Amino acid sequence: MTKPRVLVIDDEPVLQKAMLKILQNEKYDIAFANNGLEGLASLKRKQPDLIFLDLRMPGLDGFGFLETINIKADDPYHVVVITGHGDDREVMRSFELGVNFFLRKPLSFIEVRCLARRCLEMKANEKKLRLHRDSLEKLVTERTLALVNQVRFQQNLIDSIPVPVYFMDGDLHYIGCNRTFEESLGKDRKDITGRTTLELMEHDQATIHHQNDVELLKTGKAASYEITATYPDGSVHDLLVFKSLFRDKNGAAAGIVGTNLDITERNQARVQIELHAEELENTNTALRVLLKQVSDSKTEMENRIMDNLTRLVNPYLDLLEENLVRTPQVEYVRVIQENIKKITSTFSLSLSSSYLGLSPREIQVADLVRQGRANKEAARILNISVNAIEFHRNNLRKKLGLQNKKINLRTYLLSMQ
Repeated sequence: MTKPRVLVIDDEPVLQKAMLKILQNEKYDIAFANNGLEGLASLKRKQPDLIFLDLRMPGLDGFGFLETINIKADDPYHVVVITGHGDDREVMRSFELGVNFFLRKPLSFIEVRCLARRCLEMKANEKKLRLHRDSLEKLVTERTLALVNQVRFQQNLIDSIPVPVYFMDGDLHYIGCNRTFEESLGKDRKDITGRTTLELMEHDQATIHHQNDVELLKTGKAASYEITATYPDGSVHDLLVFKSLFRDKNGAAAGIVGTNLDITERNQARVQIELHAEELENTNTALRVLLKQVSDSKTEMENRIMDNLTRLVNPYLDLLEENLVRTPQVEYVRVIQENIKKITSTFSLSLSSSYLGLSPREIQVADLVRQGRANKEAARILNISVNAIEFHRNNLRKKLGLQNKKINLRTYLLSMQ
């Protein structure tokens, strides 16, 4: 550990010897100068921690020395002025030149020793405090720079987000935002910070935001809602708003962070999809109606064809076949019957017919009854007996569910067309 350095500036050998005697046991590194000029040289060379200065010396006296060094609070040494009793004007002038410690002649050994210790302790403490202060200042500067860089990085980070991002304190004043949010409001960040939504936005839009913000602060639950906003360029945007709380180091709610997602294109696409779906549904309905009409028409036409063949063609082909006995014409009739079967075989098996379940002879009799033919006339046409006609008429009533009912057979058959 370096010894404390003490510089004594005095031209009296007696005083120098006295000072050496007083301080020699204190383990100081002591140097002497005989006047102010020597003192300045020793001050530069020795860099003392304590200076004892006599005011009255030849050449450059004590006041000249003080004026030259211009004492400052952060100097690495204290100056103790040695003056005579009753020299109050010298003390006053020394105070004005920055001196705070004085010794009056004749010197007291104890006073000199104690004052030297106290001055050196004070400077040592000042040095430690100065080093600590410098260290703190450096630390504060480094921390401040780190915080500034961190804030700058965070701002650059949120500015890179392509959707509006913003922060509000617990009183719902904006404390930060990104560039996209500035653009959405058409305002600079400095004009946004410190203001509320009610001050920055249109009344209806601001009221919706404010009500949701108050509810969020009350419940603490993250919120999302849709809202329509008009941008500074006049364009209308559908926004999906997300908001949640951020908290301080103690976990208490400190404010709100929010972001607005533009869903205008999504909503427009959804509307277009709904319109297309509605158009397709209408088209499908029209197609189903048309297909049913076509199917019904086809079924009706097939029913008519089957009905006409069964009523008007097949019975007479059968009759013709019965009356032609082993002639070439019989083969022709059979070919015609087979071809008719082939033609009608493609019709649906589920086709309904007025004569479903009736025999060919019963269908012939039913057709003649519907035409209003009497039994005798029908028997002649079909070349069968009248009793056979009556037999077939009774079978018709049974199969048509008319037995024991007072319903005219011809009237019923006509209603079935």
